[in-house]
Amino acid sequence: MQASPRPLRIALTADLHYGTRHTAGNLATLELAQSLYERPPDVLILGGDIGAGDDFARCLDLFAPLNCLKALIPGNHDIWVTSTDSRGDSLNVYRNLLPQLANERGFHYLDQAPLLLPEYSLAIAGNINWYDYSWSIDELRRTMPDWAERLRTKRFHRGRHNDANYVRWPYSDATFTTECVETLTRHIDEGLQQMDHAIVVTHHPAFRGLNYAAPEPLQPDDLLWRAYSGNTMLEDELARRASRIPFVFSGHTHFAREGSHYGIRGHNIGGDYHFKRLLTVDWPTGVVRATQFG
Repeated sequence: MQASPRPLRIALTADLHYGTRHTAGNLATLELAQSLYERPPDVLILGGDIGAGDDFARCLDLFAPLNCLKALIPGNHDIWVTSTDSRGDSLNVYRNLLPQLANERGFHYLDQAPLLLPEYSLAIAGNINWYDYSWSIDELRRTMPDWAERLRTKRFHRGRHNDANYVRWPYSDATFTTECVETLTRHIDEGLQQMDHAIVVTHHPAFRGLNYAAPEPLQPDDLLWRAYSGNTMLEDELARRASRIPFVFSGHTHFAREGSHYGIRGHNIGGDYHFKRLLTVDWPTGVVRATQFG
C-alpha cells in the first residue's frame, strides 16, 4: 500500500511593489522573505505587481535562493513601459523579458504553462488576467453619457488609470482579455487532464467577489474601477470547472477579501504599498492562514 504524501504547504503573496519609492513596503517585503527562509514552504507563488522596470528582477533576487518550488504571474505594473523604453512595448515585456528574468532566478512563469505537482495530483494554473469592462458596462451605458470616451482614455472624474499611460501595445483591453482567458483556460484543462485538481492564481480578480468592496449605490468612479478590474468570461470558465478547482487566489486590489464562486473558495491576498500579506495553504486539508508584515 502506497503511503500518502506529506501535506503540501503553498505560500502566496502579491502586490509587493518592490522599489525605491516604497521604503516601508520594501521593509515589509524583506520581513516576509525572511519568514520564508526561516520556514520554507514547498511552493512559493508571487501573484503579480512584483516590481516595475528593473525592480522586477531585484525583487525576485530576494527569493531566488529559497529552497522550494517557485512560480509567479506578472501584474499590470510589471508590464508598464515608457515611450522610450529600451525593453520595447508591454507585449514584449510580458511575453519575452519577464519569462526570461523569472527563469534565470528559478521561477516558473505561470502565464506560459501550468505547474504540475504529480505527487499530490495537483496543478497550479495562473495568469495576469485582464479587464474588458464587462463587470459594469451595462451600468455605465445607462448612467454615464460619456462612458465610451472615459473607457477609451481611462479617465475618472478624479484622475486617470495609469494603465492608460504605461501599458503600450497593439491590443485593445478586450482583445488582451480574450487572450488571457483562453490561455488560462487551456492551462487549467491541461492540468486537469493529468491531475485531479487545479488551484488558479490571477492578478486581476478572478471573480467579482474578490474585487474592491464599494458601498451601494456605486458612484461613477466606482463603476469605472469595476470596469477595469476583471471580466465575465473567466467567471464563466471557472464555473464550468468548479468541481475540480478548490481555490482561486487573486491580488491587484490591495484589499483582503474572501468569497465563493460556484463552490470555489476565493481569496484576495490583500497586500498594499506599505504592508504585505502572506497566505499559506495546507493541501489537501485546505487550511488557509494569513500573516501580515509591516
